Parts: sequence; structure tokens; C-alpha cells
Amino acid sequence: MITLKFLSAWLKLAAVAAVAFVIEVALISSLWLGLLVIVPTVLLFLGLSAAMWREWRSVRRGDGAYSYSYIRYEQE
Repeated sequence: MITLKFLSAWLKLAAVAAVAFVIEVALISSLWLGLLVIVPTVLLFLGLSAAMWREWRSVRRGDGAYSYSYIRYEQE
């Protein structure tokens, strides 16, 4: 289940990055200005992808940031 959630979130991120890239290429005609805008977009996409992948791996191993444990108290 976590894999499907990860893929869903990553595909949304990839779609947003692709739309941003297309808009940047369509609106900016200068090569250097284009690179100045496109490179941070690509780096942001890669950074977010790496962070999502690391969290997915951690959750699969059971030690993710969002994991918690149940403590069962028994009355004696």
C-alpha cells in the first residue's frame, strides 16, 4: 500500500515539474535566463524525489518518520 501511495505522490510531483518545465521553455527565449530558471526547477524535483524515495525506503523497513509504536498496558 505504501508503494502505491509513493507512486501516486511521485507521479503528481513529476507532472507538476513537467508542466513547470514546459511553461519555462515556452516563456523564456534566452538560453542563459532559461538555464537560470530551469536548473533550480530540475534540482528541486530531484531533491524532492530523493527525499520521497528515502522516506519510502524507511517506511518499508519500519523506521520511517511517520511510524509509531503501540504500547500495550495490562492491568494486573
